[in-house]
Amino acid sequence: MGESTSRVAYMRRCDSGDRWPGQGRRMPRAQSSCVVDLLLAARRLLDDSRLPHPEHVVDLGSARAVLRSVWAEAMSSLGSGTAPSPELVSMLGEVKEIDEQLLLDQLAHQDRALQRVRAALAQLGEARTSTALLDTAASTACGLGFDRSIVSRVADSLWIPERVHVERDPAWAEEILAMGRTHPQTLDGRIVESEMVRRRTSLLVDEVQERPGVNRPIADASMSRSYCAAPIVVHGVVAGFVHADCYYQQRNVDPLDRQLLTLYAQGLGQALSRTMVLDEMDQIRADVDRLARRVTDAREGDLGDGWWGHGENGRVTEGAPVAHTGPQRSVVDGFLRSAPVDPSLTRREVEVLRLMATGDTNARIAGRLVISEGTVKSHVKHILRKLGAANRAEAVSHWLRAEHDRSGRAAAGPAGYR
Repeated sequence: MGESTSRVAYMRRCDSGDRWPGQGRRMPRAQSSCVVDLLLAARRLLDDSRLPHPEHVVDLGSARAVLRSVWAEAMSSLGSGTAPSPELVSMLGEVKEIDEQLLLDQLAHQDRALQRVRAALAQLGEARTSTALLDTAASTACGLGFDRSIVSRVADSLWIPERVHVERDPAWAEEILAMGRTHPQTLDGRIVESEMVRRRTSLLVDEVQERPGVNRPIADASMSRSYCAAPIVVHGVVAGFVHADCYYQQRNVDPLDRQLLTLYAQGLGQALSRTMVLDEMDQIRADVDRLARRVTDAREGDLGDGWWGHGENGRVTEGAPVAHTGPQRSVVDGFLRSAPVDPSLTRREVEVLRLMATGDTNARIAGRLVISEGTVKSHVKHILRKLGAANRAEAVSHWLRAEHDRSGRAAAGPAGYR
């Protein structure tokens, strides 16, 4: 699609490029008017040079900050020894009353926001496959009060967007997704999302258009001013991200938005862990059904081409098993993720050991965990010492043998049970 006809180009022409004032939920006009009127009255009664201007009232947080300034200046004037005027006493009462009402409104807003999180997590729980889960994850995130969201995966230290949802504009969402996929970002510490992999913590990013260290292709295509992001953790590893902003509301996200998205991402990670197991079970069931059909065919004398080294389409398989892609993950990979954790190992050492078990080199492990190769070597040295292993292969063998022993005890059941 050419730049002149793209949705991104059209939205860029419509966007003023101005910064968004304040943070968090915008105040209703009636409430902001009450605060502004009170501030104007205070500027007439008190030293207006020490009080904020009315344009500073842009959101709930700034409104309460203005009220605190008015209260502090009024109390300072009372401490001067002059008798308070009836107007000043009345104004202090209004400050207290309005601030209490704003606090109650803030608590009610937080309660409604948590209810939306619970509803979103319940919706995620209905998915039966990883594909179905990802297909709804971005739109469900917008149900938390955001206008746009991006669900991405992390693979080999690359940040790759998978789904984009824009509440009012699916065409714009498709172009943002295409831009992100065309320019996957390397999580090497140069962009802020690298910290989500390193520390497994959420982010709140402001001044996106002017700030270095952001995903510039997505930032340019989305024209976002402020966003929050949270890691999707699956089996102890950051498997992806959820990003969200409030573009149509033209407001910067605040710490509450970040907390809500963090809760959602945690639930999404748990749901993805569940659907991955279901995907593996479905694949095993399909493999068993396929094998059963071939055994039945053999009994009936219909061997088919598959028994002679040909696939279902007549192509020679050359004895190599078909590799499953997408959500159909290997049973071996699932076994490695579910293997027990030696209590003597740190969380990072367990991550390194799991990647060692898959055959990754030190350089590849460093890239996947966004750490230096020297740090990986140090972790490997500690792992070998703690497990009493002479080399990497022996350490992995020790770990997998512990899983085998645990599985054997679980199968035997309690002593004396038959």
